Amino acid sequence: MGIGQITPLISAGREQMRLWQALLDSAGEGIWGLDLEGKCTFVNRMALSTLGFEGEELLGKNVHDLIHHHYPDGRWFPFSECPIYKVLQMNKAIQQMRDTMFRKDGSSFVVDLSAQPVTVEEHVLGVVVTFRDVTEIRQQHEDVRLAYELAEQRTAELDAVIESMPHGVYIAAPGAEVRSNRRARDMSGEEFPRELATLEHALAGQSSTETVKTGDRWIRSVAAPIFLNGKILGGVAVNTDVTQTRLQDEALRRSEKLAAVGQLASSIAHEINNPLESITNLLYLIRQADAMEDVQEYAKLAQDELARVTEITLQTLRFHRQHSKPVEVDMGELLDTVMALYTGRMLVRDIVIDLKLMPAPHVVCLEGEIRQVVNNLVRNALDAMSTGGKLLVRLHAQPDWRTGRKGLRLTVADTGEGIEPMIQPHMFEPFQTTKELTGTGLGLWVSKGIVEKHGGKILTRTRRGESLHGTVFAVWLPVDGGVNLVAQAD
Repeated sequence: MGIGQITPLISAGREQMRLWQALLDSAGEGIWGLDLEGKCTFVNRMALSTLGFEGEELLGKNVHDLIHHHYPDGRWFPFSECPIYKVLQMNKAIQQMRDTMFRKDGSSFVVDLSAQPVTVEEHVLGVVVTFRDVTEIRQQHEDVRLAYELAEQRTAELDAVIESMPHGVYIAAPGAEVRSNRRARDMSGEEFPRELATLEHALAGQSSTETVKTGDRWIRSVAAPIFLNGKILGGVAVNTDVTQTRLQDEALRRSEKLAAVGQLASSIAHEINNPLESITNLLYLIRQADAMEDVQEYAKLAQDELARVTEITLQTLRFHRQHSKPVEVDMGELLDTVMALYTGRMLVRDIVIDLKLMPAPHVVCLEGEIRQVVNNLVRNALDAMSTGGKLLVRLHAQPDWRTGRKGLRLTVADTGEGIEPMIQPHMFEPFQTTKELTGTGLGLWVSKGIVEKHGGKILTRTRRGESLHGTVFAVWLPVDGGVNLVAQAD
């Protein structure tokens, strides 16, 4: 074969080599080839870029000595122990082996490495090695693992906190079982109390609070939805056994009622004592009278005083009339009966009454309890005016301006000294009183509870000053009774 024939073959070979190199350089993994002595026969652009070498620094050199010379722990890594060298010896490929390699600057990185023997007629001529830098992927996996471990730790801590809470905790998600802590199971068993709808409301996106009786327990439930990025993931309810609190509150209410009875008895005794003294004097005059006309006049006066005693007695009986269920009550008539019990006290203290009762609808209520509220407000107003003043009482129809619900408004105002600023924020709390010697501090607290049970509201305003002073209490009651009242009637 002449030179003229060889030259085209050489040119074709070179073109073929450039083509193969271009194909190698387009690969997304590092690739190099080794001969039987472990020397580099070819290398692609990705391998050079990753390892930091130039082509001439690797070609013809022992690649193991340049990039694979130490174990990850720093020990020297002999070529004879290299798994790539063993591919040459055993003619057996390795796939996706996790290993450590070194760059030209001495820094190490983690790779997934594969090595495939190159054979011709069952003879091994070399090895093709491919690798991928997985340092970033490995770090991502490590970050995920650490995040997962942290999430598990936080979940375990949260579970421990929930389990140690002295309240029953329920966590629900749509279509999943309700989770509960030990206190919840001790309180209500495995299931959420059927009497409560708070958790159902939470799953619907609404916060709510309820207090119900389940068996021999009173349970207060506070629930709220769980939101994430504006979507409802579930709901959580915290239930508290308030049985002892309810019993204590009831005991305090009974105590206040007894105190009110005692104060009322004092007022009644005073009211009855005046006409009885008059009757005693009139009987004396009758015994001393000589003319029948005088006797008849004295007897008529005595009869009038007895009628007054009879009226006070009837009003007292009406005051203590109790109904187990709500009834329709004429608030104007109720006010008249309460005011009649304090007529004598107002005369003695020089208190002027300004009473205006506008036409108002009857209200559905527990008459004895509402009468107790009115009595508390009137008595407090009178006690605030020990040296005289003016008592203003107003009654008129007034719908709820927000809902249009029919109702009435009762206002009781006095011209006393007003309530001290430090007491004002706590007026409706138990044991708060301005009458240190005679007050129990329970009257307004009980009154507020009664009004709210009837679906109403009680508000107050007070002023202390040289010219303007006094306190105003306003009670709004719905005509049809409150939800709790209707439930009690059922």
